[in-house]
Amino acid sequence: MTHRAVNRCTGRRRALQQGAAIVVALLVVTLSAVVVSGLFWREQVAVRSVQNRLALAQARWIERAALDWAKVVLRSDQRLGAVDHLGEAWALPVLETRLDETVTGGAKLDDSSRDAVLAGQVSDAQARFNLNSLAAGSGQVSVVHRDGLRKLLSMLGRSEAAAELITQRVLQSQPRLVQGMTLPPTRGPLVRVADLLDVPGLDAATVRALEPFCIVLPKPSLVNINTASPEVIASLVPAIALPSAQRFVARRERTFYRTLEQAAQDFDDRPTLSPAVFSVASAYFLASGVIRYERVESQSETLLERLNDRIDVLWQQRR
Repeated sequence: MTHRAVNRCTGRRRALQQGAAIVVALLVVTLSAVVVSGLFWREQVAVRSVQNRLALAQARWIERAALDWAKVVLRSDQRLGAVDHLGEAWALPVLETRLDETVTGGAKLDDSSRDAVLAGQVSDAQARFNLNSLAAGSGQVSVVHRDGLRKLLSMLGRSEAAAELITQRVLQSQPRLVQGMTLPPTRGPLVRVADLLDVPGLDAATVRALEPFCIVLPKPSLVNINTASPEVIASLVPAIALPSAQRFVARRERTFYRTLEQAAQDFDDRPTLSPAVFSVASAYFLASGVIRYERVESQSETLLERLNDRIDVLWQQRR
């Protein structure tokens, strides 16, 4: 092989080595960029996760503060009098309100952090038809409430036969007296109206129709004539129809009633309001609210029981 041929081969080999080196260098740079990019991405995800947890913690803190406020209002209201009506302080809704850093404990995620926003409402749980009132004790049915549920279903355009299914479900969650012996319940207690979805033969549309007008309280309770809707009132007063109850509620907007006898005078039909069914005071209230803080939005509903000078939380549901 001539000297020129040798030089030519050597040049080709050197060019191939240089090309390979360039490719390796490019691969190393690309791999490094991918690794660094992945590290930055994981760091960003970790930071965002910490921010979300902080925002959620602050939202829970605001939720507890709002619940404490509701308890104070309900306790103060009880000291003012035994009658509960929609003109009292507890019934006023809290419209969407921006909270400054003092309320959020001084927490600030970054310079672009937005103020927390709170909206809420305390409502009378005894304004609704309590499904547990269907049980009169010892496995017996409260006829007035069963008939009332039938009437309510009819007004809502649903089958009255659902009243029997619901009544049996409630009785299954109550102790029974058989031949002088108390037998335990065969099913767990209802907690919310949505629990009726597991009742065979009861369709979801019927349950959804009942939810605005019914509730499940821990024990049988009275309906507050000062706060109940026309549908609930008409269902539990056999002598009146829905239009009569609607006219009564329209008159009630200008006043409230200290006694059932006083309330009966504002009905067109002057019905008798049974003290075994109605009252002018309440012990159970629902506190519902929405809190938005940064990327977190928390909705909650809490059932409160007011007993003497104490307010107890019976359950809380978050969405």
